[in-house]
Amino acid sequence: MTLGDFEEMMDSCVRCSKCKFIPQIQIKSKRFSHICPSIEYYNFHAYSGGGRMIMANALHRGRIEFTPEMLEVLYSCTNCGGCEISCKWVYDLEPNEVIHELRVAAVESGAGPLPKHKKYIDLVDRNQNPYGEPSEKRPAWLEDDIELDENSSTIFFVGCTAAYRREEIAKSTARVLNAGGEKFRILGTDEVCCGSPVYRVGDKTKAIEIMKRNIELFRERGVERIVTSCAGCFNMLKTEYPRYVEHEFEVVHISQLLETMLSEGRIKPTREVPMKVTYHDPCHLGRMSEPYEPYEGEKIEILSQVYMWDPPKPERRGAGGVYDAPRNVLKQIPGVELIEMERIREYSYCCGAGGGVKSAFPAFALWTGGERVQEAEATGAEGIVSVCPFCSTNIRDALKSRESKMEYYDLTELVLLSLEGGD
Repeated sequence: MTLGDFEEMMDSCVRCSKCKFIPQIQIKSKRFSHICPSIEYYNFHAYSGGGRMIMANALHRGRIEFTPEMLEVLYSCTNCGGCEISCKWVYDLEPNEVIHELRVAAVESGAGPLPKHKKYIDLVDRNQNPYGEPSEKRPAWLEDDIELDENSSTIFFVGCTAAYRREEIAKSTARVLNAGGEKFRILGTDEVCCGSPVYRVGDKTKAIEIMKRNIELFRERGVERIVTSCAGCFNMLKTEYPRYVEHEFEVVHISQLLETMLSEGRIKPTREVPMKVTYHDPCHLGRMSEPYEPYEGEKIEILSQVYMWDPPKPERRGAGGVYDAPRNVLKQIPGVELIEMERIREYSYCCGAGGGVKSAFPAFALWTGGERVQEAEATGAEGIVSVCPFCSTNIRDALKSRESKMEYYDLTELVLLSLEGGD
């Protein structure tokens, strides 16, 4: 798709500012009413979903060209998709899709992405991960007590961040799979980046090359099912890959598999974990994991500003993301009490790490993480639980910056604590 495919949508934006807040019926307090971290931080309309729609339309119509200031506005967006969910309850536009295509246009014109993004794209090219770590170190997290089955058709796709920066998540994921008797293997030094960091900043061509390379590798290795503990990897493999390349693999997030193992009695949490926790919905596991279906029907105006779609347009309002599985798992851990934040499920507030923001705008990323931490603190919970290595890094940074008394846990870590023999 290109910006031209969204021409009617861009013309339809009325600058109503609904994209800045969660839907009014969901608002529980003024303090936690925003959905867009960018507009809340920068406080200028250009930094909202609607503002970037207007920017994209102006570029598409030839009224403006890319400038350094415009690129700064464009890339200070976490691509969390919150603006799109809010807009769909009013005008059914797709600002997040438009923002992505604007980034693609920036890259194709040679204006984008930003220098920090180009640096990690080069690292993905050379080292197959955005951290520039050698491939030989990718399986360094693997410890002797973790059992692999090289004949299994299921792989644990570890992901770059868990492999190189959040090794504790890779270890706890593998150990709970072992505890549940789940046979799996890893790709080890042959695993490469899923392409998410490259795709998010608009280098679609390179991202598709990565997708094709991964699909070919999976087929060569006889993979039938992919398990991931990373929300970003899950979103790419489950939602974005099918938009560009065909594949036949089942993609499962670890929270979904844990829910299944619990229901089948394959793991039995018996050790009490006395703790009040709140759960953070990662954007890419939640609202962004709902499949995208391009619409090719007709928009018919019945009355002024009143439309119908022929045939009916598929709904994509974020409700089809993975929300129940991690909560159902938490509720089965003895001693754990789940207390919800105000913004949850498809209306969850972003952790601040996505869309290339963590690398290019670290102060903004840290501020956003701090906002989420304050919302978590307001529940009275002792711990924040989530299921994403990116969320883990940024929320941990925010906790440290605020000198918060709260602790961060990956869901797999709490499950492991609740099992007899778990560490």
